[in-house]
Amino acid sequence: MRARRPGVTGDGNGRSSRERGQTTIDFAVGTTLFLLTIAFVFAFVPVMFQPFSTTQSDPLVADRVANRLATDVLGDPAEPYVLDETCTEVFFDGGDPSSYGCHYAYTDASDHPHLAMGVEADANVNVTLVGPTGTVHSVGIPPEDARDVITAQRRVLYEGKSHELYVRVW
Repeated sequence: MRARRPGVTGDGNGRSSRERGQTTIDFAVGTTLFLLTIAFVFAFVPVMFQPFSTTQSDPLVADRVANRLATDVLGDPAEPYVLDETCTEVFFDGGDPSSYGCHYAYTDASDHPHLAMGVEADANVNVTLVGPTGTVHSVGIPPEDARDVITAQRRVLYEGKSHELYVRVW
């Protein structure tokens, strides 16, 4: 059995507490790793849950709706970006598209224009066709007071002239 010197504490292996303590570098490395781990969690946990959010106000929805309207819904898929005058007027006025041979259909006026565009009924969408002299047609609620509006724009041919098709989603 070993005799211990009074006043010096040790670990029982012959080393004093002064020889086995934590150094400043050990503490700095541990603290840095802890803070980096916390920063990683705060930075990436919200992003992991973003695909599961139910909101549709993102650029992909605006682009998808603009492409669908310009290449399929308002015209002939064989001639993309050339809008059919009749289908375009029926779409913006809310008439019955099936009687005109248009490529979209909806069963109820409450579905217009969401069903034709392929978005959820609670999505806020505004579609505007702007010609050389100003706004030609518009459907949906204007995004005047909306804070986060995403806009997709397509240049289309309507009535033989170049027009801009704007799709705003918020």
